[in-house]
Amino acid sequence: MYYSTKKQLRPLSLLLCIALLLGSVLNASILYAADDETSQQPAEAPKAPQNLRITEGTLTHDSVGIEWDFIGTDLDPQNPNNIDIWNADTDASITYGHLWKRAIGGLKPETTYRIYITWDERPATRLHKSNIVEFTTLADTSEYKKPPLTPPQNLKVSAVTDSGITFTWQGSPGASGYDFYVNDGWNGGVWNGSDSYYTFAWPEGSAPGTAYKFEVAAQQKIGDGPLETSEKSNTVRLIQGELATAKDVQVITANRTTAVIGWASVPGATEYDIYQDEQLVGTSDSNRYTASGLTEGQSYSFTVVARNDLWTSAASEPTVAVPGANYTNVTYYTQWSIYDRKFYPSDIDVSQVTHINYAFADVCWNKKGTNPNNICQNDELPLQKDYVYNGEIIIGDPEADPANFAAFADIKQANPDLKLLVSVGGWSWSRSFSDVAADEITRRTFANSAVKFLREYKLDGLDIDWEYPVEGGETHNIHRPEDKQNFTLLMKTLREALDAAGSEDGKYYLLTIASGQSDSFVVNADLANSVSYLDFINIMTYDFGGSWEKLANHNAPLYYDSKLPKSSAPRSNVRGGAVGHLNGGVPEHKLVLGLPFYGKGWSGCAEPGQYVTCTGVPPGTWESGVFDYHDVVTNYVGQNGYVRYWNEAAKVAYLYSPETQQFITYNDRTTMIYSASLVKTLNLAGVMSWEVSADRERVLLRQLNRDLPANGRFNEQALEAPAHLSVNQSKSTSLKAQWNTVAGATGYEVFINHAYAGYTTSTEFEANDLQPNTTYDVYVFAIRKSDDQIEEVSPASKTGSVRIPSNIYYPSAPVFDTSKTELDVTTVKDQDTLRLTVTKNAGVQTINANKDNDSYTITVQDDAAASTLEVFIPKEVADALAEKGKQALLTVIWNGVSYQIPAPAINRSADIKITLAPPGTAVATDITKFAKDSQLKLVGKILELKVEVLGTDGKYAPPADILTHTFKRSYTLDGKPLNNERLTAVVYLPDGKEFRAIPTAIIKGTDGKLHVEFTQTAGSLNVIVESLFQYEDVSAEWARKAVERATAKLITTGATDNHFGAATEITRGEFVSIIVRGLGVLPDYSEQPFQDVPAGSAYAGDIAAAKKLGIIQGRTADSFQPGNTLTRQEMATILGRVWQHAGLQADTDPSVLDRFTDKSAVSGYAKNSIALLVEKGILQGVSATRFSPQANLTKAQAVVAVIRLLDAAEQSK
Repeated sequence: MYYSTKKQLRPLSLLLCIALLLGSVLNASILYAADDETSQQPAEAPKAPQNLRITEGTLTHDSVGIEWDFIGTDLDPQNPNNIDIWNADTDASITYGHLWKRAIGGLKPETTYRIYITWDERPATRLHKSNIVEFTTLADTSEYKKPPLTPPQNLKVSAVTDSGITFTWQGSPGASGYDFYVNDGWNGGVWNGSDSYYTFAWPEGSAPGTAYKFEVAAQQKIGDGPLETSEKSNTVRLIQGELATAKDVQVITANRTTAVIGWASVPGATEYDIYQDEQLVGTSDSNRYTASGLTEGQSYSFTVVARNDLWTSAASEPTVAVPGANYTNVTYYTQWSIYDRKFYPSDIDVSQVTHINYAFADVCWNKKGTNPNNICQNDELPLQKDYVYNGEIIIGDPEADPANFAAFADIKQANPDLKLLVSVGGWSWSRSFSDVAADEITRRTFANSAVKFLREYKLDGLDIDWEYPVEGGETHNIHRPEDKQNFTLLMKTLREALDAAGSEDGKYYLLTIASGQSDSFVVNADLANSVSYLDFINIMTYDFGGSWEKLANHNAPLYYDSKLPKSSAPRSNVRGGAVGHLNGGVPEHKLVLGLPFYGKGWSGCAEPGQYVTCTGVPPGTWESGVFDYHDVVTNYVGQNGYVRYWNEAAKVAYLYSPETQQFITYNDRTTMIYSASLVKTLNLAGVMSWEVSADRERVLLRQLNRDLPANGRFNEQALEAPAHLSVNQSKSTSLKAQWNTVAGATGYEVFINHAYAGYTTSTEFEANDLQPNTTYDVYVFAIRKSDDQIEEVSPASKTGSVRIPSNIYYPSAPVFDTSKTELDVTTVKDQDTLRLTVTKNAGVQTINANKDNDSYTITVQDDAAASTLEVFIPKEVADALAEKGKQALLTVIWNGVSYQIPAPAINRSADIKITLAPPGTAVATDITKFAKDSQLKLVGKILELKVEVLGTDGKYAPPADILTHTFKRSYTLDGKPLNNERLTAVVYLPDGKEFRAIPTAIIKGTDGKLHVEFTQTAGSLNVIVESLFQYEDVSAEWARKAVERATAKLITTGATDNHFGAATEITRGEFVSIIVRGLGVLPDYSEQPFQDVPAGSAYAGDIAAAKKLGIIQGRTADSFQPGNTLTRQEMATILGRVWQHAGLQADTDPSVLDRFTDKSAVSGYAKNSIALLVEKGILQGVSATRFSPQANLTKAQAVVAVIRLLDAAEQSK
């Protein structure tokens, strides 16, 4: 988990001893470095390792064993002989080694290598090198089996009717067809090579109560070779007419305002209703639901009801969520803890944690794990007795893992609420992740093996620790630029496999990752998209400093310390890492803050130690420069001249000894108190620690449990955040903050721009010597001390902001900047809401001073934690803007998006409130579900724009004519991951629960950026969407481009996810809907002009809108027959009316029809319309000489005609 986890391969020492026939067994006693530092290196040790050589018989195609003249093997304990291995041609690090690890793996076949070694030193200087050894790896003569055909994944029910039941699944790569099985018997199949759905018709006489078992298998036929069949998919078992009750309903994560509920997918269910305290609060099409807007400390009971179109289950057993008292507390247990550390699963106090991640499992590639001595096929391991294919998860330590998993199974049985996960990869074993993720076959192989692994070892979930995608990590790691997209695909495949397995097992399986704390990881792991498949993310917010540098600094500073001499200092801290993830799209309730139970050390440090350039790194607890918390407090604090100090800015402890000239930084109990406060301030899901053996006395875990309760018992006596913070400019370069007293607090800490500014026992604070023309964000923590020791820290207050203006000289009358267009505001943050108030006098002066300008701006300081913006505009400012004329604009810029507010919209002779806010939970759920069902990717946030006027009753309300005004929204998107031809702005219509495309201008710049602009009305819900349709039945060139355009602009959709239905005969209702959508006309739900098109029926709104436009008529006065097909000449008649509706020239020459031999079949009412459309090039014949006017219209023909009509109409204008 941290930068140099040499310990990770130590558990395989016995295998290495057997493989190399050298070395000694590990000493059984626990010995900390501080107990006997001199024993680590004998006095006669040479400066460089001597006599480096290849171990006889170890050279293979991908690995080699080495040895040298070992030192100190006669000591007790033996000298570990820690070395670094280097490339002699480039001086690049290859790996490390020691007495028990003397193999180099991951080499390329038939390649010459030149290496040397040095004794382990940090930082590495390479001043004392061994002799150079050259060798050439052998040819790879191994035989690697081709993986079998992958079974279909995630078989599930998509629809249930009185006549049958339809299933969908994820197809198998390369499959040519599928066989469908019912009750273990073959029932039918799909053999067109593309479809992955099947409808099973209820047998005659089948009655409710009949039990069914459904499975699907893939088949593949290549050339004249034999037919290959896959294993069967997951099983769907159900009883006709019934749905089972949802099982394993649980709180996945919760923060102060949100709870995520999960459950095992119910076979046969297509949707779930979620009840909160017996009231329906939402619907989900997945086995997860996010309940937001909850009150901290209040108990909520959730139940789940599964349903499809015909059947409904009973309510599930309730699960109770208490926001602020259901925090996640993850700790890692390392497989090597049983060796030198003598720390066993039974030593963990499981009452102090919610999740234990077992580190680590490995990945098989070419018959070996990442460690070349870990052979995949192993008769002693249940899942590895047979051939192990590339990408399968394997046991990391065959000696330790089976017994450890058995011990954890016993612990789990006694503690059923405890969650046990296996973590795959880690620093040392991430080499093959890129290969695994690069191909759908290996992604499936990995996912299927994960399911088997969890079942075999009785685990609750999977944690992926890929260090790292795209770049970074061990030098032997494989990287690809495509890792970013493949990371998301891997998480998607895993999520589907785990959900399918959970449906069979009646269990909710967790999927988490360990993430790097850098902003590059956020991008490279595509967290903005991959997070949707994850239950939560354990961010590794540590290793900000370490043995790779000489500067003695901190491993995990919580906050920015301005004294740290690094350019990255403002970002390189725990808060910076967490905020980077939040800014990158990770929801607060899915982020778990990583905390180290270890520290870092440097040697050769002059006083005062901290932020001094040192000469080296001392021996640590188990490896150089790394110290367990238990070791620090047991063997260093108060001994050998070590004095504990506290960094008030970073909120971490450190030791320094003038005698030893060593500096040790570590996060202690007080740091845990501040860490819990940070979790609450950022509203995160909880904490993760690496790793549990380092906190043997449970000091750190106990403190975290006290401050972040996980048991549902909310601490009513906890310090509250300071309330009613006000921040104002007190002097020309000073600010003054004031707040209310907090009960129980003995003092307060003030932070300015996210850095510690000072402590006070009063409820006010003044900061001086501030920089002009700078905005300062201020928040305050309440502190409780006892005997001068920190005992409790509250969450931060709301943030207050003040801008210190530039120094302006005032002569006899004030002078204002006549070029200024930015309006001054004051800002207050209330949880997730930013409230900006335009400064009345300054705002009026800015507008009036700039005589030649009629456009003014309010720029909001970006805040990832804010989801809602409220801007208050005094009447006087709005009136001053209105005096500039109707063309005057006020632009609000927030998170890079511009919202143009026309002056007439806010000219009300009253105070104005502009709100940008996400929709409510139910609507947001509907939008997300509809987008997913429609294969649309939401790009950016969905925000509702409101403009309200302050009434005489003191309340804000929208003016009656607000819908007559339009508001322009514009922003810039990164064009690299997007297809601009598949983008459009849409408006969400809650009544119809649908998206409608609206006119959108998208311009691609030379830098690849997309500049997007569209107009909207107040109160509408607008967002950019990217269509993801890939239809396999639209290959004909005459139709392909038109269908792609139409689907991208949401003018039409396909019959299924990958089948457009090009040859399907289109109905009258669907054709009218395509026209209405193409014209950009919104549906009309206010009336029903035809009796056979009732409200709520398919296309009702579009048919009513078309009737009102005059472009359609009914079959009779009150009948439209929307489900009937229509002929090509009927289509032409309707399109002719559309042409005339657009006000375009409709005169035509009927003789253009003379080339059609079947023109006599054209009805009289249609001749002029057909002639017009043929003349304009909108319609063509089915051949050069035939029009086929009486033939039924296909969907592809309809779409092509409408697109051509729209293009011709635009050109004619």
